[in-house]
Amino acid sequence: MNSSDQGNSVAPAIAVGARYRYDWQLFADWCTAVDLSALPADPLTIAMYLDEHTAATSTHRRRVTAINTVHHRSGYPKPGTAHALRERLTRRTRPRPDLRDAADEVVRRLPTTGWPGGLFGRRDALLLTLACRLQLSPTQIGRLKRSDVTFDGHTLRIPSHGITIDHDPDESPRTDPVSVYLRWARLQAFTDRTPSNRWLGESLTTATPVTDDTVTGLQLLPAIRHNGPLLPSFDKWGHANMGQAGLSRRATTRILTAHLTGATPTRTQRQVNFFDDGWADAVEDVVEAISDSDDTAPVEQPELSAAEIAARYEAGLAARRGTAEAMADLTTTFEDLDDRTDELLARIQGIFDTLDESIDSSQPPPA
Repeated sequence: MNSSDQGNSVAPAIAVGARYRYDWQLFADWCTAVDLSALPADPLTIAMYLDEHTAATSTHRRRVTAINTVHHRSGYPKPGTAHALRERLTRRTRPRPDLRDAADEVVRRLPTTGWPGGLFGRRDALLLTLACRLQLSPTQIGRLKRSDVTFDGHTLRIPSHGITIDHDPDESPRTDPVSVYLRWARLQAFTDRTPSNRWLGESLTTATPVTDDTVTGLQLLPAIRHNGPLLPSFDKWGHANMGQAGLSRRATTRILTAHLTGATPTRTQRQVNFFDDGWADAVEDVVEAISDSDDTAPVEQPELSAAEIAARYEAGLAARRGTAEAMADLTTTFEDLDDRTDELLARIQGIFDTLDESIDSSQPPPA
């Protein structure tokens, strides 16, 4: 069997398709020649393949698209979405401006406490970090789910984009990407447990502002209960969009532009009134009652003798017979209602006919 046959054997024909057959076959044959796996392939294999097959950037993009498509159709992650590969393939003739310093300066000024300023400040800090430091596009940012980002106690990972970044204890917690992410992720974890803007506002109002001397806690995050968008949209009162879509590309671009150009409007901090209306105690009572009910022993069914069971059975039958007899008289009532309804409809129709005749007789005859 030649290398071409080996290349065909690594992916189902339906996964390759006619459109990507040539580009996939070229990649599969090369992998066979150098004894590397074509399916699944890793980003390093793709980088070596592109390096050995010099071509225009547009050609490389088409080749990576073919490789990604075959992997996706075969049930594997797309290896060509690695950050280094994507950055190389999307590199413009004119270098993209380095916005890291500008973004860090903005992030340092964003509030981390207060309502709703702390909410928007923490979200926008992560938005600026993802866009300006990790080089994700607005579309990619909007599609991120909470589960797409992982943290193991030291390292932040976004596997779908090949991003790995470690916590830097020497960088200010105001701008350190891991610290910025954890501030937002823990806020979302808080809303998982207490989905109330009232309590969230109280928490942010009483929180301590982040400074350069703040120590970032590296505890693992609790399990995600509601896997929504990583960066949802909010109205001006801080209420989140309950849909599954994150910030749109247009909204992300508008927020980034406003922050980086200094055109962000001043957001008025609102005083959260946490008056005691009794409902907080009611919630705690319900939660406590549910917890207590879980610990109680199951209710034992009463033991009945054969005579008691027969008596209860006869009582049930008697009740059903009484109900059936009581409802039997309703047949005559319903029939009477039907007759009266038909009579009323006939009278109404007669009125309409009389009106039509009057209108016809009042019109002059045609000339």
